[in-house]
Amino acid sequence: MTKPLHLIDERQIADAVAKGISLIPGVHMPNELEADVSTVGPGWRVWGIGIHRVAGELDIAIELLVTLNKTRSIPTISARVRRKARAIIQSLTTEPIRRLNLRITDIFIEE
Repeated sequence: MTKPLHLIDERQIADAVAKGISLIPGVHMPNELEADVSTVGPGWRVWGIGIHRVAGELDIAIELLVTLNKTRSIPTISARVRRKARAIIQSLTTEPIRRLNLRITDIFIEE
């Protein structure tokens, strides 16, 4: 017997993911002038996170601004963001994640 899906509003997913990954050192979410993707609903918008449902699965697009230093690399930050985003989404819904794409829109170097 398959487990029933627990559907949650896209805004709740986008808000939770944005807040959670913003806590990762070196990760910053884009604002409305920097973001190309967003999740939109009546009277609200979450910049930098795109949530789309396709055939009962979630497609997630995340835009990031990152700050690199001697201990933070793009592969390290990307892996942390993916793990954190998946954990947050899976804690909110039983919907499967079909695709989770990261796009780094700007890079800053910290000495």
